[in-house]
Amino acid sequence: MMRRLEITSLAIVASMSLLIACDSDRRDKGIDADQAAIKTLIGKSIDAFVARDWDEFVGTFSEDAVWMPPGSGILRGQDAWWSFVQPWWNSSAVIEIDITTEELIVSGDWAIERHSEFQVFTIGDNPEPITAYFKAIWVFQRQVDGTWKISRYIWNESPPPA
Repeated sequence: MMRRLEITSLAIVASMSLLIACDSDRRDKGIDADQAAIKTLIGKSIDAFVARDWDEFVGTFSEDAVWMPPGSGILRGQDAWWSFVQPWWNSSAVIEIDITTEELIVSGDWAIERHSEFQVFTIGDNPEPITAYFKAIWVFQRQVDGTWKISRYIWNESPPPA
């Protein structure tokens, strides 16, 4: 009787381990798909930024997005962001931009992406390019329709890499 109980217990433990492993594998595949969708969204956001397509760019952010630019107060919502960025947006041109994702963590309906950024741009009539380095965090939120949007954005300038 004791032997049968041990075998039954082992069978239950083995079955549970298999179920947990399968669930973990499904979860990993879901996270891979989420990370791919987020990386696609990042690319779309960068392309719109370079093209100066405000509607396309802001469409990568949630309606209630929060921006935390350096040296400024918190900006809530797309209208507040546009009021802040419009003078620079309309008078600048991006020559080059490179965003390198350092970390991308997905947890349920939220994801955090940390990146370094390099930009070369001009402002106004000054033809001299300006080079800037940034470090930033984007927080993404899965929307009701299953898509991802940038929900929070915080950044500041960085020294050039050594």
